[in-house]
Amino acid sequence: MAQAVAARAGAIVQDPVGQQDLIGQQDLIGQRNPIGQSAAEPEDGDRQFVTALARGLQVLRAFRDAAEMLGNREIAARTGLPKPTVSRLTHTLLSLGYLVHDPEGERYGLGPAVLALSSAFLRQNSFPQMVKPFLQDLATAVQAHVALGLLDGLSSVYVQLWRGQGQRIVLSSEVGYRLPLARSAMGMATLSSLGETERTALMTRLRRDGADAARLEQTYRRCATEIAQQGFCVGIGIWHQDINAVAAPIQAPGGRGHFALNVSGPAFLLTEDVLRHDTGPKLMETIARMRALGIVD
Repeated sequence: MAQAVAARAGAIVQDPVGQQDLIGQQDLIGQRNPIGQSAAEPEDGDRQFVTALARGLQVLRAFRDAAEMLGNREIAARTGLPKPTVSRLTHTLLSLGYLVHDPEGERYGLGPAVLALSSAFLRQNSFPQMVKPFLQDLATAVQAHVALGLLDGLSSVYVQLWRGQGQRIVLSSEVGYRLPLARSAMGMATLSSLGETERTALMTRLRRDGADAARLEQTYRRCATEIAQQGFCVGIGIWHQDINAVAAPIQAPGGRGHFALNVSGPAFLLTEDVLRHDTGPKLMETIARMRALGIVD
């Protein structure tokens, strides 16, 4: 099984316990996207913007998962911040419990204070828990990766994700993974949910951050049209050439945050025909059931 899958997908490795075939996150996205120095700079000369605080948060964002350990040089490369600045920031964050270090003290990982913040967010926002049983059922029905994303900066952050029971092939991304708005079906669905003023400003930021302007506009217009017509958009290789997806915007009660759902998997399984005529309609049926119960607006 693993050999056949690997031959067809090219980016799939076998789980050590032999239970699942995994598509590696780094294989999918190639180079990990640097956070970019612009993330710690004020917009339009905002005098209320505290650059030192922004840079500290930028250091925390450099960690892609809870188990990752990074040295100051790696953090500097990911954030674009000067290494001396990174050294002072990691020292401060370590003192406050937002970072921990390895026994040699040369590499850092996320600390318990970060967990406390994330737990507080989830306690205050019950929406991910409310949609959980519906999206788990969807993941099992389509045997694919289902994720709930929340707009954050120029990305959609995975707040929760589900894999189908008995699913053999999965993506290795986890909660907290940042999916780029400009290069994902989820990103296009998120953009379509915004008001014109907010969307225009965000598209400008995406272009300034390096997104291809013509491609961004073309992809967005196609996806927005599909969402207007059928409620979901299809992404064929937008994120990675071997990964296809469908995505749809959803609204939490009270309009708190900009959420979107996606269903994604290997292109040889989730073909465009499957996405348009099976996976996408099942996604919309799931959203309709949640809407009927008042779980989504």
